[in-house]
Amino acid sequence: MLRQIYFVHKMEIVYKRFYGKALNVDAIKAVLPDIYNEAFYKYVNKNGSFDYYKYKISFLGDIDLNLIFIFVTGIFDDVNRINAELLKLKNEFLNLFGETINKNPDFSVINLMDPIIDTIYSNLKPKISLIGFSGVGKTTISKLITAQEIPSKHIPTINGEISTIKIGNLKFSLWDFAGQEQFSFLWSKFIEGSDAALLITDSTIENIEKSKYFLDFIKEEAPYACSVVIGNKQDLSKALKVDDIERILGIKAYSFVAIDPNNREKMIKIIADTLDINPELSPLLKPIYDRDMLIDMAKSSLEKGDFKQTIIYFEQISDICVNIGDDSLAREFYEKSVKMRNFLYETNKGYT
Repeated sequence: MLRQIYFVHKMEIVYKRFYGKALNVDAIKAVLPDIYNEAFYKYVNKNGSFDYYKYKISFLGDIDLNLIFIFVTGIFDDVNRINAELLKLKNEFLNLFGETINKNPDFSVINLMDPIIDTIYSNLKPKISLIGFSGVGKTTISKLITAQEIPSKHIPTINGEISTIKIGNLKFSLWDFAGQEQFSFLWSKFIEGSDAALLITDSTIENIEKSKYFLDFIKEEAPYACSVVIGNKQDLSKALKVDDIERILGIKAYSFVAIDPNNREKMIKIIADTLDINPELSPLLKPIYDRDMLIDMAKSSLEKGDFKQTIIYFEQISDICVNIGDDSLAREFYEKSVKMRNFLYETNKGYT
């Protein structure tokens, strides 16, 4: 997945665009000297890439213009595809700014590149895999996300389906693979190279225990994928609560009811949250943006000793998390607000 793009002119970052959380600007600045040395080694333009923590930094330079284009992607993204898109980006940039870059470059209009960058992002769009045994609701969730008709009964997926979904102007590749055990020989190909792996369960203890198999499978075939559990069928009496699902499987879980067509936006928010998509890229992701902002504000008010305001923030965060489907985080912040209320009461701070 293409997460960040930087244009660097004379060792100064003149353009940046973030599609997801990855490296901060200081981290990029720290490796810029090494990138320059490599890109302009022996005064010849070079492209290259290297792994940096769990990301890949790829670059392409133009020594005549003292300019470098940088992509930050997933560590397992295909280098050949990345290099092709870097070259395309460079050519598009030169078409727009090539005649002025060495004279009097006006970087105030460099946002003209945004639509081009969005197209390149689509070409390197993230891969999302829906994983789980037959009958847990993978196909129903897939149809829900892609706004297709929700099936009224389970129809086994024979060899998997691939769809394209959109969040704002961003595109994602959604892979729904066959969960029947007789097709297990296909599973590794479907999950390989995934940016996100959504493990779907039907929230019963039997299926949750059985689904532990897929956690090891994900670690082996897609070790850098962002993995979460979707606790589907939460409307049924036998459904375990999300806290219990997280305790058993040991990873983040979201509550869900796939047969409710009103939950499409909720599922898209879960995907965006799992992939750490930049919430500023779509109005649909505003709750995620608000949650992250409120968490920062709560930390700040707590550091200042403003406990009453912190309680308000905690309660607002809890409400947003319920909307997203993050029940465990909602409960965590609600319990924090209750504990802080009790603390203020017991210490006679006058809070009621």
